[in-house]
Amino acid sequence: MKPFFRYILSFPLIFTFLTANAQTKAVSKTPVPVNDFSAILHEETLNKVFAAIGEIKGSNDYEVMLIKGKYHWTIINPKISIRPDSSQFRCDAKVDVGPFSYTTSVPGDVKITYDQKKNEIQVKIVRAIFELYTYIFGKKVHIKDIDLAEYLTDPFIFEGPKTMATDFEFMMPDSTMKHIYIQPSTCEMEVRWKEIVTRCEVQVSDKPFKAPAPLTQKPTTPKPATTPTTTTAGTKSNGDSTKNKATTGGTKK
Repeated sequence: MKPFFRYILSFPLIFTFLTANAQTKAVSKTPVPVNDFSAILHEETLNKVFAAIGEIKGSNDYEVMLIKGKYHWTIINPKISIRPDSSQFRCDAKVDVGPFSYTTSVPGDVKITYDQKKNEIQVKIVRAIFELYTYIFGKKVHIKDIDLAEYLTDPFIFEGPKTMATDFEFMMPDSTMKHIYIQPSTCEMEVRWKEIVTRCEVQVSDKPFKAPAPLTQKPTTPKPATTPTTTTAGTKSNGDSTKNKATTGGTKK
C-alpha cells in the first residue's frame, strides 16, 4: 500500500507545480504597458484645419428627362467628431441645380490611423454622401448621389511623437557632467472622446542613440516614353471639378 499512497501524495504536488508554471508563463507574456508619455491631438485642431482650407465646392453638367443644366455644391461648416467607437464627419451642402436650390445635411465616417514606420497620424474622410436632385413639373427627380470622400481624397496628416527626442546634462557629485539622451521607442495610438492619444515608451541612455537608417525606395523599371497629355487640376474622372482640396502635413499639437 505504500507505493499507492506515495502516488496519491505526489499527484497534488505535480498538479500544483504545473499550475504555477502555467501562471508564470502567462504573466511573462503580458505586454509591458506603453505609458512613459502621451501626445494628444484634439478634434478642435482638425476643425481648425477645415477653417484654414476655406471654401470647398464642386460643379458639373447634368441631364435628366431631356433637360440639361449645371449644378453647383458648396460645403458649409464641416466638422469632425472624434469618438472611441466611430469618429464622424458632418457638414451641410448648399446645392444649386439650375433654378432650384436647397441645403441638406451630410453625415459621414472618418478613419483614424497611426503609421509606426512613417510616424504619421492620418485622419481621412471615408464616406459622406448626399443626394443631388431637382424638381420637374412639381415632382422630385433624383440625379445622382455625391460622395464627398471622392473629392476630399487626401487625409489630414500630423507628425507623430517619435521625433520628440531630447537630451540634457546632469552634474555629478564629483562635478563631472553626465549627458542623458531620451528618445521615444514604441508608440501606440488610442482614440478617446474628442481626442487622439498617442502613448510612447522611451529609451534613456548616457550615450547618443544611433540614427535610424533612412528609408530607401525600391528601384523602378523605366517606362517607355509616351506622348504627354494635358490635365486640369481639381478635375475628377466623372467630370466634377472641385476647388480647395483638403491637404495638411507635418502639423503637431
